[in-house]
Amino acid sequence: MIKYLSYKLTPIIPVYGESRKSLFFRRIKSIDLGDSCSTRWIGFENHWGTHVDCPSHFFRKGKTVAEYKADFWVFRKPQIIRIKALPSQIINIKDLKDNIDPKTDLLIIKSGWGKFRGQQKYSCQNPGISPKVGLWLRKKYPKLRVIGFDWISLSSFQNRQLGREAHRAFLDPNGQGHPILIIEDMLLPADIKRLKSVFVAPFRIEAIDSSPCTIIGILR
Repeated sequence: MIKYLSYKLTPIIPVYGESRKSLFFRRIKSIDLGDSCSTRWIGFENHWGTHVDCPSHFFRKGKTVAEYKADFWVFRKPQIIRIKALPSQIINIKDLKDNIDPKTDLLIIKSGWGKFRGQQKYSCQNPGISPKVGLWLRKKYPKLRVIGFDWISLSSFQNRQLGREAHRAFLDPNGQGHPILIIEDMLLPADIKRLKSVFVAPFRIEAIDSSPCTIIGILR
């Protein structure tokens, strides 16, 4: 079975700190108006919707999304961990310890927060992850390249300074090991249990730090 693990971009979309924002659409051509084809201009921020944070999001000399090779985005050893996260909870090492396979290349945390998507709670009371987790994962799990989860941001909106530190811990190009990229706002349906492989396809736009992405999971 094959499933999307990313949300589609819609005209109204939840974002960090605000329950909704509007994508900007402008009609360029329309077959309904007699044009030969239909085209639109679309505008939105690169951290809206399911998206991947790359090192240049917080570091001037960090890699941008377009600098990663194609094979980086193919994950053959994904792992799902379930954590029942409370509003504004900071996930710590003890919540993950002893649950991660050393071969994991993509770690996905499934909290169930997707059920709140579109509510203010999803955008303003979301869980976060401790900076210590980023440092610990980089040291102990060298095969891990990306972490993803089903809430709006690695940074809890109620603990933003800690969230900035967490982003730096995961993304620092000069830290121990290699940076672990971050996929925020993932779609994780209830029937997702075990994954055989995952393919991530970010927008490859030169010079931008991060971008929305389409994610496809192949279930066991």
